[in-house]
Amino acid sequence: MRLVRGRSEARWFPSRHNFALFRLAAYFRLRIARSEPFEGIVAIDRYQSNTETYLVAAWIVLTLACYLTVTLFASWPVPLAFATAVPVALAGVEVPMIASGLVLTLVAPRGKDITRANSVSVMLLFFAAAAYFAMRPTWVRFAAWQVLFLGAANAVASAIVFFVRDDIARLETAIGGTTSAH
Repeated sequence: MRLVRGRSEARWFPSRHNFALFRLAAYFRLRIARSEPFEGIVAIDRYQSNTETYLVAAWIVLTLACYLTVTLFASWPVPLAFATAVPVALAGVEVPMIASGLVLTLVAPRGKDITRANSVSVMLLFFAAAAYFAMRPTWVRFAAWQVLFLGAANAVASAIVFFVRDDIARLETAIGGTTSAH
């Protein structure tokens, strides 16, 4: 992790984000950012974007709650079913993460970091569920299609970020400020 001191615009570094949509938005924001007096420190690490973390987590939980509403709680009135499905989704989202992590731990070489592989496998399961529910003739197909749409939009943003990666690196280096390793 890098720490940037005294540069407020460092909070807009694309390298602070995991998903390409957020990286692209941060890149555009960084291009127009103005330097302001700033006495603090900004951590530059892929997992330091609270906005991205909470938005993606809420999106996944609410989408899973929609899926649960039409499967486990299909006979209930939709508002009550959804209200019940949200806490179940909060708990249930942990199951694939833990199961995937256990499987990857068993097959990965000892000491290898499986965080990225676990994230990819869980997101693939999420997109597989979206593909399944997108074909259902119920209202939940709209939730599933938005997952597939956002996945495609992230893929397009990833291609754009790839093509502007040199400009991103140049901007981040120019703003780098005083850095220190952690």
